[in-house]
Amino acid sequence: MSYPSVVPHAYQIDVVDQVGRAYRAVFDRLRLVAEMALLPYAIVLAAELVALLMPGGVTGGILAVVVRAAGFLLFGSVFLVRWHRLVLLDERAGNGFVPPGWTDFVIAEIKLGAILLAGWLVMVALAVLPPHFLTVVLATVGGVALTLAVARVSLVFPAAAVEQPIGLRTAWDWVGGNFWRLFACALAAYFPFLVAGMVITAIGGVFPSLLWMVFEALRLAVSFVGLAVVAALLSQLYRDIGRNKSPG
Repeated sequence: MSYPSVVPHAYQIDVVDQVGRAYRAVFDRLRLVAEMALLPYAIVLAAELVALLMPGGVTGGILAVVVRAAGFLLFGSVFLVRWHRLVLLDERAGNGFVPPGWTDFVIAEIKLGAILLAGWLVMVALAVLPPHFLTVVLATVGGVALTLAVARVSLVFPAAAVEQPIGLRTAWDWVGGNFWRLFACALAAYFPFLVAGMVITAIGGVFPSLLWMVFEALRLAVSFVGLAVVAALLSQLYRDIGRNKSPG
């Protein structure tokens, strides 16, 4: 699958249609989602539990963050690539654990993650400068703008998953005139799962630590379903925008 880099200005994302299709893509095939996610989920959950066992303090906290991030980056991506390839190519999981496109997908994650991290570090450094009433506001606005900018290029993920990686500039141009529709789609796709995860975490916090782990496993499972909906949404947009391109 290969698309030119120009999107007709007349094309507009239909938020209701895209979100509805993304939810149906997941919940109509929920058993298949579970089968594709099972082993990556188990590994990511193990990484989460290892992170919880890290010692306290700054060093332990940093190690915990690194373990969580590495677990999802390396193994959560396996599920997401499988799911993108199912939606776009109707490809079921093959015999190998790591699907084609995984390397390109992880590279895209690292690039965007590094940009986001570097940008937020700059904003935090700005916020500590006087006068604080001004720099904190500027840093917050800048951080939010940076996060939205990264979200605008999120079509790099389905492109990478099907081994047709695109540059950040191309992904940016593809969403021209549709960014707020894309943002509304992503918000509608994941926000219910985010709220559900927060509720599960809050409930689990009142139980003893052993039962709390059960709630953590449930929260992660809900997160995986939510990410499947977002991945289905991005795959649909990648395919639909591609179909509406004019020759470049």
